[in-house]
Amino acid sequence: MRLLNYLLSVQLLFSSFSSILATDNGLQKVVTWDNGSLIVNGERVLIMAGEFHYQRLPVPELWLDVFQKFKANGLNAVSIYFFWSYHSPSKGVYDFTTPAKDIQVLFDMAQQAGLYVIVRPGPYSNAETNGGGYALWTSDGSGGKYRTSDETYHKVWSEWIGEVGPLIAKNQITNGGPVIMAQVENELGETTHDAANTLVIYMEQIKTAFREAGIVVPLTSNEKGFRAKSWSTDYQNVGGAVDVYGLDSYPGGLSCTNPDTGFNLPRTYYQWFQEVSPTQPSYLPEFRGGHFQAWGGYFFDQCQAELSPEYPDVFYKGVIAQRITLLNLYMGFGGTNWGHSAAPVVYTSYDYAASLRETREIRDKFKQFKLIALFTRVSKDLHNTVMESNGTGNAVDNEAIWTWVIRNPDTGARFYLAEHNITRTRDVTDFAITVDTSAGPVTIPSLQLNGRQSRWVVTDYPLGNETSLLYSSAEILTYGTFDRRRRPVVVFYLKSGQTGEFAFKSTPSTQNTTFQTFGATSDFESVPTNGSTKYTYTQADGATVVSLSNGVLAYLLDVPTAYTFFAPATTSDPNVRADEHIFVLGPYLVRSASVSGADTVSIIGDNANATKIEVYVGSSSTSITNISWNGAILPTTKTPYGSLTAQIPGVEERRIVIPELTSFRAADSLPERSASYDDSAWVVAGKNTTLSPVKPLTLPVLFSSDYAFYSGAKLYRGYFSSTAATAVNLTVQGGLAAGWNAFLNGKSIGYHAGNISLTATTAHLTFEPADLKPEGSSNVLVVVTDYTGHDQTSTGPAGAENPRGILGAQLLAANGTTTTALAFDTWKIQGNAGGEANIDAVRGPMNEGGLYGERLGWHLPGFDTTAWEQGSPVTDGVEGAGIKFFTTTFNLDMDADLDVPLGVELAAPAGTVARVLLFVNGYQYGKFLPHIGPQTRFPIPPGIINTKGENTLSVLVWAQTDAGAKLSTLRLFEYARFQSGFAFGAIDGGRLQTRWVDRSAYA
Repeated sequence: MRLLNYLLSVQLLFSSFSSILATDNGLQKVVTWDNGSLIVNGERVLIMAGEFHYQRLPVPELWLDVFQKFKANGLNAVSIYFFWSYHSPSKGVYDFTTPAKDIQVLFDMAQQAGLYVIVRPGPYSNAETNGGGYALWTSDGSGGKYRTSDETYHKVWSEWIGEVGPLIAKNQITNGGPVIMAQVENELGETTHDAANTLVIYMEQIKTAFREAGIVVPLTSNEKGFRAKSWSTDYQNVGGAVDVYGLDSYPGGLSCTNPDTGFNLPRTYYQWFQEVSPTQPSYLPEFRGGHFQAWGGYFFDQCQAELSPEYPDVFYKGVIAQRITLLNLYMGFGGTNWGHSAAPVVYTSYDYAASLRETREIRDKFKQFKLIALFTRVSKDLHNTVMESNGTGNAVDNEAIWTWVIRNPDTGARFYLAEHNITRTRDVTDFAITVDTSAGPVTIPSLQLNGRQSRWVVTDYPLGNETSLLYSSAEILTYGTFDRRRRPVVVFYLKSGQTGEFAFKSTPSTQNTTFQTFGATSDFESVPTNGSTKYTYTQADGATVVSLSNGVLAYLLDVPTAYTFFAPATTSDPNVRADEHIFVLGPYLVRSASVSGADTVSIIGDNANATKIEVYVGSSSTSITNISWNGAILPTTKTPYGSLTAQIPGVEERRIVIPELTSFRAADSLPERSASYDDSAWVVAGKNTTLSPVKPLTLPVLFSSDYAFYSGAKLYRGYFSSTAATAVNLTVQGGLAAGWNAFLNGKSIGYHAGNISLTATTAHLTFEPADLKPEGSSNVLVVVTDYTGHDQTSTGPAGAENPRGILGAQLLAANGTTTTALAFDTWKIQGNAGGEANIDAVRGPMNEGGLYGERLGWHLPGFDTTAWEQGSPVTDGVEGAGIKFFTTTFNLDMDADLDVPLGVELAAPAGTVARVLLFVNGYQYGKFLPHIGPQTRFPIPPGIINTKGENTLSVLVWAQTDAGAKLSTLRLFEYARFQSGFAFGAIDGGRLQTRWVDRSAYA
């Protein structure tokens, strides 16, 4: 307690002089800060951000869809990684102009949606992405010693910052853009505080590169958990420090198998930031918005604890009560690891159990987050607080309750957060709380926490300039001031059956207040007390509206109804004020609201089921008599308390035809197994030295990156003439879960199915003398190796420089020995078509691997399969160990005003050992490993799939065993269906779906 009291006094000292101590970086004064919050354009703002990776959604039109959903659910900022690997296929080559790599469009859309942007350009990102975001051309060892001041590394990453930095600088808020902060590196712990340390020098180098590129907004960092105390100007600053220190955290320990475990909220954030960065706002640049899942684990839909709205209700409120004023959910939207964009630790889906599903559907946890974020948006007194007290039994009469009390030092407004002392409990706990107000202490009885729940109680809370709540135990969702009289409209929410109580500060207008109630039946009543009046009620199912004679209008919502409440802004400024929004109740989503013409309020949104919509523009706006929903004027009624209501349509009667996937044609995709295959155009793998910090087990060097083949499957053909060989020892490294097959003179001699715990796998494969050709003839060993990505730096010994391909290949005699006479004569290698030449610039080189059909472009729209045989991946499959391509086309004809998230489901008979790739219109959007799992459903976004017109679908089946392989399920299905005002029908898939051209040169 002595330390806590000291920290409280230090914080009070800083806060007392907050206006004096507001800090800038000497380069600009648009974004400043103190220990309370960021200050943007002279106003405090509490940042509520969500992480978004445009690489994982390669349809630019859908970036705006995601951003609008972010904004509608309370976010005012988006945090974005810029992956070096995505923009640079080879040294000196950078692409910021093809559609899904045009980051100017990204910035423009974020600004259009009314979001600030926090940029994270690395150079290293991590993010469970291939190589941690490093350009894969550095994976051959030419990148030097990653994440140090090594000069070789310095030269290569400087090239990247020199390219992306000016584009970021152009879009800073100082230049009229949305960028307010820039993160330097990522999760780089400063364990040695020494100016000569290589990490300190490295951080200084990046900061210099940012500034030279024109980036002048505040710089931030991202500490990896509570593992170090790095880069803060307030803590042992010997260099490398940034303007605003950041700490990432993924608390909770939730389980996919037992939802009653975990859920333990740390209560140490406040103390941590007071020690490490007391003059700065408290920033969580990555806070748990979900979690990734690994090969062989669980699919996200199974992890109900991760998806529960209880998590934001306890954890997000809990960190705000610890004075966090910059919060970024990782992920806000996860998206898809299409192509080979994933690191080996994850599979195709990067849904992440995020608030916004991979299908772009809004989860209930996002709706719960909205209740918090809309509250923080208008609660300006919450944007700068001091910690007044906290603890078990603090301000309450029950030791089962922990309460945080934070206070605005300028206004005296207080925010009490009550949570269970043991946050994982599911107990129902009743308690009373005693709060301090400007009128003295007040005891509020009849509060309840129903299991994993927390509740705000506020005191001296203004509802505009003239009216204030003295206190409220009913949670405030938001409030607005409307009309010329600035009429306060406050929205409360509680769980059904819970009790709310509030009172107004005593003024002449609050004396002898009367009220009327509308909507759901309520026991709302006024109770005279101590010369004033308090109002109490039990929350009913649905919505009750109370019109009070003091001019206040109150909405009393249960939680499910509150999930359908929106407060779309009437300004493009992300820092929305209480008089800059319209209230809408009822739809699934409201993207925007505005007054159009003389008599109409126009609402743009999405809806699934026909329902009632209620819009509050202002009761004195008598000229506004109509609601327009997605451009259609609706029959509209005005309520006695001044809102407008109408019925909006759903999609119950809308007809959609989802075709069956039939009429496949098939072709062999492993002709290279034949000894007579012509590989004269292949690259000779003859190097005896390598820049890689990892040394080969045998020579020549067979690391694929040494031959400029980075992503996807690789094929090797090793020639030898000795007849004394009876076995080969192979060590292959393709990443976690990556498998491989070997063939000798066309015969399958073995495989490895892949291991979820091993990056490299070794096998001793034997063969018979009869399998060899006569003395003097060449034998051909063909090795086909899969690939699950390059490692992140957390994987030793060399991170992204850990080699891919064959690490060692050794022929053995019958007695298990080897001699020079048993050596391979020649090795050849083949990978993705064109290697790093990036022959499909739109999709990029990470989309494809080196399998025969991929190299020849069989997966691309426009490839002619009429010469192929008829064959189905379900009824026919692949006989024996081998690889086959199956392709079909299908048509969709969906109305332009519909959003129908689609997916492809795959399954295989039990015991199937296979590797399956799914291509839609040329994009590899699924990697299905039936013997490893877990993913069987693969969402395909519009723009990748054509919702109106023809689609090409290819399935590559790689059977690893002599038993062969086929699918038991292959179907197209819909996840959900919405009528939408978003222009889904205008998505231009054509510019994303470059068509087939002759690729025979890459055979």
